[in-house]
Formats: sequence, C-alpha cells, structure tokens
Amino acid sequence: MKERTYHIITLGCRVNRSDSLEIERELSMRSFKRSPQGEPPDLWVVNTCAVTVEGMRKSRKAVRKCLRAGGEVVVTGCAVAFDPGAFEEMGVSVLVGNEQKGSLAGIACGPACGPGPVALDRPELARVPIKVQDGCRRYCTYCIVPYVRGRCYSRDVESVIANVRHYRNAGAGEVILCGIDLGSYRDPSTGKGLEHLASRAAEEAGDMWVRLSSLDLTDVSERLVSMMGKDGNLCGHLHIPLQSADRGVLGDMGRGYGPEEFRRKVDEIRREVPDVVVTTDVMVGFPTEDDRAFENTRLFLEEMSFSRVHVFRYSPRPGTAAFSLGDPVGSTEKRDRATELRRIARETAKRFHESLIGRIIAVLIEAEMENEPGMVFGRTQGFAGIIAPGDGNMVGRKVLMRVTSAGPRWIRGEPEH
Repeated sequence: MKERTYHIITLGCRVNRSDSLEIERELSMRSFKRSPQGEPPDLWVVNTCAVTVEGMRKSRKAVRKCLRAGGEVVVTGCAVAFDPGAFEEMGVSVLVGNEQKGSLAGIACGPACGPGPVALDRPELARVPIKVQDGCRRYCTYCIVPYVRGRCYSRDVESVIANVRHYRNAGAGEVILCGIDLGSYRDPSTGKGLEHLASRAAEEAGDMWVRLSSLDLTDVSERLVSMMGKDGNLCGHLHIPLQSADRGVLGDMGRGYGPEEFRRKVDEIRREVPDVVVTTDVMVGFPTEDDRAFENTRLFLEEMSFSRVHVFRYSPRPGTAAFSLGDPVGSTEKRDRATELRRIARETAKRFHESLIGRIIAVLIEAEMENEPGMVFGRTQGFAGIIAPGDGNMVGRKVLMRVTSAGPRWIRGEPEH
C-alpha cells in the first residue's frame, strides 16, 4: 500500500504555526508522512489568515496553487471563518473552521491508527511556538480576529508544561508561548495567570529560551517585567502593539489606552530592566487618522526609539465596528505614510543595533544563509537578527557572538571561541 503524504502551508501568525504543528501530529497518527520536497502530496492543508486584505489574497493564492497541483485540498483557519464562499467557489470540498481545527485530521482522514508525532527537523526545532490561549475579548473596532477565532479559552498549565518538556527533550532552542490574546491567559482550574505559566515554563525549559508572543499594554505587569530581569531562560523581549500614537484614533480603535499611558509604561519597563527590548506594531490609514493624527504617531516613534516596528496599512473588514467608517484615507496616502514610518523604524533599529557593537551576546542559530555561503543567521534573546560565519552544524545551537557591525535590518558578528 502506498504511503500517504501531506504538506501544510501556514499563513499568518504564530498561533497558526502552532495549530499547524498540532495538525501535523494528528496526521502522523493516521499514517501520513510529510511529502518529500518537490513532490506533490496526497493531501494539502492550507491554514489561512484573514487579518488583512493581503492575508486573504495570499490565502486564496495558496489554495489555487494546491488545487492546480492535484491531490485533496483541505482549507482551514481564519479566512474560512471570514469568507467560506471564497473557497467553495474554487471547488474546495473540505473547509474546517477554527473551532474544529483540532479535529481536522479526523474530519479529512478518519480515526487515528499510526505510531505518533512527527519529528521536526533541526531548523524547525530552533524556535517552536506553543499555543496556550485562543480567542480574543478585546474587539478592537478594526479587527476581525475576535469574530473568526471563536470563544476565548486557555489551556491548563500542566498540558503546556508537557509541551515544553517534549520540545526540551527533542532539542529545541526556544519555545514561544503564544495566543491570540495572550495576556488574558488563565489556567482554567486554578485561575493563575501568564506570570505563573511563564515562570513554570522557564523552570522546565532546561537550556531552552522561553519567549512570549505579543502582549497588550494593559497586560504587561510589573511582576512579568521583573521576571525578565531575573530569569535567564525568559527572553527579555516584549512585543507591545501601539497601532497609533494619537489619542483620538486610539479611542476610535477601542484600544483602551492613550499615548501617554503607552509612553509611561515603556519608560517604566526600560527603567526596571534596561536590557528588555520593546518592539511594536503600528497601523497607518485608519479611517479617522488625519494628517495631524499621523504626525502624532510619527513623532512618537521618533521619540520612543523602538528596536523594531512592524508597519501595516488599515484594511476595512466587513463585520467590524470600523467598517461603517468607510476607507477615506486613499491607497497612495497610506503607502506614503507607511513609507515614512518604515524610514523611522530603520533609523531606530540601526541605533539599537549599533548599541550592541562590541558586546558578546548569546545567539540561537536558526538557519544557514542561502545567499551567503559559509554564513548562518540567528537571533538574540532581544530578537535582534545576526549574521555570522558558520555552517549547518550550528543550527539549533546557542553560540556566543561578538557583535562587530550593525545596520538597520540586522547585526553581524564573530563566534567567540
């Protein structure tokens, strides 16, 4: 009997990546194997994204590619919840919503009968996401995620710790505790929050690093920040989305804070633990963002000097509260605003990277550089990317590097021997 094969395409966030790992585990228990590179599989799984118009476009493109290649195609994720008709029109016969994603393998392939979990290769083991929470309670006016991700729930601490131990024993370099609304995490039995979970994960991680995914400003507690200053395994990196630095726009977005609160919190974090790195997200082109509001955001980014800023353009999403506001900021204006903020982001990133020159820093090696033979790429605990001499034997390992030069995208270094 021919061995059945699969290939999973994952779009969007780290939570989706964690979901895809669980789908892989379930498929392996049904005697499916990963398809060899370059060979079409018997089963395609496309785990989609619907956060922006671009996410939907990429999701549809991926599904079309799979349908052309042949084999069974199963589509899941946020785009299915948002617009299932878009994929039904393509001829996809199996659509699985987010709330049924954990049962996808059973829906598509029947009951489990195989030996067990799939083994990840070394690059995949470098940084592994573990989903600890799903769903969102916030309902920001621009965001479709609360409507497509289902109810808000958290996994119990012990099941998460079992995952941490599994990846520790498998030789992973880092695990990322991730969730759609990570700060809402509460153990369903004890009610203990994210600080407890992060502490337990760091205790069980061995040599692995433990990183937290994106956190809302109001969920960054003093205890969590102080833990990052004391626990060597817990990465001193906080990704806190800003979205805008204009009080009126933040109010219209339903973010629950103003720019002054954001500035005060980041300043407190930097005073408490100077080595903690703060990165952020910023949106341009929200319907009520006029020139003055954009200027407030531009000046704020210059002042706060974040080490990394992800800039993206507003996309109207039917079903959200902001959809009724229309899309009055034109595409050219959105592009120009995004270009300006990315220019500032490059400058502040370069300054941050230059501050690391001469320091000796632990780096987790993620991969060999395809376009630079004899070089590898890795990341620090603060999420700075680094390029250095090395080979495939270093992938998944932590190496001490002396930082020798810096640019806006990454730093360069030499291994310390």
